[in-house]
Amino acid sequence: MKWYVILTYIVMTLSTQFLCADPASVTGTVASANNAFALDLYARLSQQPGNVLVSPFSVHTALAMTYAGARGETARQMAKALHFPARDSDLHAGFAALLKEMNQANAAGCELVIANSLWLQQNLSVKESFLKTTREQYAAHPNLVDFTAGEAVPRRRINEWVSAQTRGHIPEIVPPGMLNEDTRLVLVNAIYFKGIWAVEFDRSRTADSPFYLESGRAVLVPMMRQMADFGYVETKELQVLELPYTFNQLSMVILLPKKGHKLVDIEKNLTPDRIEQLRRKSRVQKVDVSLPRFKIQSDFRLNETLQAMGMVDAFLDGVADFSGMTDEERLFINAVLHKTYLEVDEAGTKAAAVTAVVMDRSAEPPAFVTFNANHPFLFLIRHNPTGAILLLGRVANPAL
Repeated sequence: MKWYVILTYIVMTLSTQFLCADPASVTGTVASANNAFALDLYARLSQQPGNVLVSPFSVHTALAMTYAGARGETARQMAKALHFPARDSDLHAGFAALLKEMNQANAAGCELVIANSLWLQQNLSVKESFLKTTREQYAAHPNLVDFTAGEAVPRRRINEWVSAQTRGHIPEIVPPGMLNEDTRLVLVNAIYFKGIWAVEFDRSRTADSPFYLESGRAVLVPMMRQMADFGYVETKELQVLELPYTFNQLSMVILLPKKGHKLVDIEKNLTPDRIEQLRRKSRVQKVDVSLPRFKIQSDFRLNETLQAMGMVDAFLDGVADFSGMTDEERLFINAVLHKTYLEVDEAGTKAAAVTAVVMDRSAEPPAFVTFNANHPFLFLIRHNPTGAILLLGRVANPAL
């Protein structure tokens, strides 16, 4: 079998029963919001060349915790960009139910760990309502640190927590220089997944074979092979294969363009409904599978991407409104950091993802400002009650 395009789109899904859950339920509402956000985010990140790996669920979860403290226009923009439901209670309850549902995968032969944490400036007065929501709905318990004493200890503690949750596959999310004396809060989501194929590949059949890039150039890669019964559907543009992990609670869905069709065209037309329609049409049949053994790692700073998606005010110093977190200081998002890891081999898949939302305090306004009219200026005299301008002029040289 010849591969004419690079495989870059992988969908990690829960069981069909869960994906087809009642969209009116809080779980279905949040799952639908996550899927819509997933493809919006992927559409922007996929514009960069090469392999791409993103965990929209990790980003979505970290920002949902952050949203619990957003108010006003900041909250409105976040809700729209993240496709959140109209009622905040549905959002947070939906995430709690979704996390509970996903944790059941651990009892079905897969290891799936989803963990959240808060890292708070130790003397910051945080509202109990915010702490209650993140604690009860996201199982995120606060860890007190002192960002004002230097970044070394908080950075080490956060990164150690991340490394432990991801089994060492992502040893660091906070780079040197990210934290400073103005940092007040870091919200972190970490995901670790280890799944064994329901039908494993025979390592003895793996052999180097050509993989054809978009340019047409061939590279040799270790190609795994097997013939077995899998969910499969095809259209005139692409083939879709579903590889389940043990007990079928999770699966990898692979979308492979047919010869003569480009991956970019498939990506442009990809929607949550399109994916679900393809999965519904899928039928179990015998498939001769050739799949490369591969490893992908990605690292993003999502500030510009999220702002382009409409989440603008949250990143603006002096404009962002996170008064649902604290009234003591005004906060804004300094950075949204995201790292991913994926390894696929004959036995199955290992994957990890981390998202950290770093929040700083807004700069203190100066005690006074200086207005020194020592160069040309305009002036006007207006009638304040009506706004009518009586005189308007320019001073170019007051010495004349």
